[in-house]
Amino acid sequence: MNTRKLLRHENSPILLVLLTTIVAVIIVELLFVRGSDITMVAFIKPMNISNVLMQISVTGMMAISMTLVMISGGIDLSVGQMMCFLGTAMAYMMRNVGLSSWQVVAFALVLAVVSQVLMGLIISRTKLEPFIVSLGFMSMYKGFTYLITNGREITIEGKFGFLGKTYLNLTEKFRFGMPVILLLLLLVIMWLILKYTKFGRSVYAVGGNENAAFLAGINVKNFKLLLYGVNGIFVAIATMASLSRLGTGNPLIGEGKEIEVIAAVVVGGTALSGGKGNIWGTFIGVLLLGCLSNALNILGVQPHWQYVLRGALIILAVLMGYYSSRRNASAKSRILKTRTSGA
Repeated sequence: MNTRKLLRHENSPILLVLLTTIVAVIIVELLFVRGSDITMVAFIKPMNISNVLMQISVTGMMAISMTLVMISGGIDLSVGQMMCFLGTAMAYMMRNVGLSSWQVVAFALVLAVVSQVLMGLIISRTKLEPFIVSLGFMSMYKGFTYLITNGREITIEGKFGFLGKTYLNLTEKFRFGMPVILLLLLLVIMWLILKYTKFGRSVYAVGGNENAAFLAGINVKNFKLLLYGVNGIFVAIATMASLSRLGTGNPLIGEGKEIEVIAAVVVGGTALSGGKGNIWGTFIGVLLLGCLSNALNILGVQPHWQYVLRGALIILAVLMGYYSSRRNASAKSRILKTRTSGA
């Protein structure tokens, strides 16, 4: 009974894809790259696992808040360029204005929240599609980024390294970077909030049916505005982690990040139409895409083929989730009919 319940869980399909991918990569590397020497398999070495977790940490932080936005029926295409804008603005403030690390943290949080609230105001107060509005903001952020940098990197000369260059050494070869610890902490906090609080129930209610949510006493407009503000906070935190790790305000620091984030959220089972999704599904999606990218590099697959394989895996994961949802819905319908006829 427990096994059957586990298989019907909404995260089961994507978890199955993740486990299958990991096993397949290990077998391929073992047989075709390492000459059947299991001790040489780089994919499962502790240092590589640490690197994968570090690489997915920034995407994972942004994916958490994107999950909230998408469950509520919205979307934000501007997060990648917003990251570029925030990162370069922070570097500029440190280098040219002389702000301290903590002043820059406060500056980034305020700037991110104000920017997202402005976008949220337009989306929540009009009938305009979030897709189009966020696309406009994406272009604006890109313009601001190049106005700040003129296309050049802004180095911060060893400043602001506490977040991206601090590690917790669990063993000699296995360590957690501070961004990874922060990601896990944020995952647990948002999971608890979504599952056990009124705020979490409201996220699903707004995404499932806005009219019903309004009749239930939720101020839908203000709630959407709040979610975009929360999204701004998470993007700011992710930007800080990336800037601290790289040590430079690169105008391409978040280039294309919105695709990674949205892909991970969708692969993790969040519906584009809203009302469905969960934090752990998103984390599995982030982990899957991160493992795939790392594995393809280890196996020496050409970058062009990496795009093809990554896209195919995304489609496969989404299809599995779709058919799993249909199967579960069909099973629930049969149970309901049986109970109705029995009554």
